[in-house]
Amino acid sequence: MRLVPLLLGLIVLAAPGYAEERVWRLGVLTPFDWPADTTMHSVMIPELARRGFVEGKNLVVLPRWGGNVDSLAQDLASAKPDVIVAVAPRAISAAMKVAPQIPIIASFTTDPVIEGEAASISRPGGQVTGIALLTFEGDKKRMELLHDAIPGARKFAFLADELTMTQHKEEYRQTAEKLGVELLRFEVKSPADYQPTFDAIHNAGVDGIVIQSSPNFHRDAAQLATLALERRLPTICEWRAMASDGCLIGYGPDIAELRLRTADFVVRIFSGGNPAEMPFEQPTRFEMAINNRVARTIGVTVPPSVFVRADEVIE
Repeated sequence: MRLVPLLLGLIVLAAPGYAEERVWRLGVLTPFDWPADTTMHSVMIPELARRGFVEGKNLVVLPRWGGNVDSLAQDLASAKPDVIVAVAPRAISAAMKVAPQIPIIASFTTDPVIEGEAASISRPGGQVTGIALLTFEGDKKRMELLHDAIPGARKFAFLADELTMTQHKEEYRQTAEKLGVELLRFEVKSPADYQPTFDAIHNAGVDGIVIQSSPNFHRDAAQLATLALERRLPTICEWRAMASDGCLIGYGPDIAELRLRTADFVVRIFSGGNPAEMPFEQPTRFEMAINNRVARTIGVTVPPSVFVRADEVIE
């Protein structure tokens, strides 16, 4: 007689309605400061919750950030996440090496084909999909915007990061030629190169600096802006927020939109989607900020036609 309640209990526990909900493990690999990445916390994770994946309930977030991305990727792979969100090409490459079977979502990358992350943008064919910034196009647009802001400019410096994509050199030159501007390219390998490079840029007599799309330059925005301000050189940088760090103009994708779309990729893969068959997406919304305080400091008068295009003017 004692066996009957026990058997009934086992039947109840085995019923589908009582099955324990799966807990998903989301890895995040980023060279940036995870606690300070407000859009991850204010946009991506809340969007996942809205879509049914709630941190602390059926979602565990495993952030690995800062430091050596290769070591961080190895540590993250050992935690066996179901999906990895990787921020920037270095993190994507590191994750691919140590976790070849785990789907990877590029929270943003430059050009996934050139970086070796995918066979094509429309059909990746491997473990990586996500957001492709195609930063070459953004750099060209920034060159045009800086020329609009300084109509009399005749010579620009292009500050390039040797550790990021270096293709399209000829296309950059052609864009500058169409604007009637001579373009001088300066490359750096590490922050130790910044000061001597800015000295060389200043000595070259340029009218402004186009700072290449680069995770390293994003990280070091305040340092780069200070070096430019000391030499009274106007700069245009990759993200709107970099204008707050001291660039004259910040222009780039709406990062909140990128985080929303990253969350959508996560949900689709959690739901059984195959990254090999998910086309990369590109930004559709862009933001611009002008730091008018910097303009006054370095003696640049930005034309009204440029101000009216700005989403934010910092006074």
